[in-house]
Amino acid sequence: MAIRLGLVGMGKIARDQHLPAIAGNPDFTLVAVADPQAALADIAHFPSLAALLAEGPTLDAIALCTPPQGRRQLAEQALAAGKHVLLEKPPTASLNEID
Repeated sequence: MAIRLGLVGMGKIARDQHLPAIAGNPDFTLVAVADPQAALADIAHFPSLAALLAEGPTLDAIALCTPPQGRRQLAEQALAAGKHVLLEKPPTASLNEID
């Protein structure tokens, strides 16, 4: 069974790199996107990670494709909800945050 993935942040890197990689790998199924503005046709859309976790479809993992500032808090939210988390590089804005 494919990993049901939620993507947080729909910027240029997510569109150019993550979406093609997800689409090209049968081990993943993109089931939801969380972004305050951007959405994808035929994919569930939520304005935030909190809304996705509260109201969205069943997910196995969250891919955080957001700027590093604030990524730690998003990762903590997803981990607290029992989701696997995939972090973009750099994982956080500072070394102290990743500790």
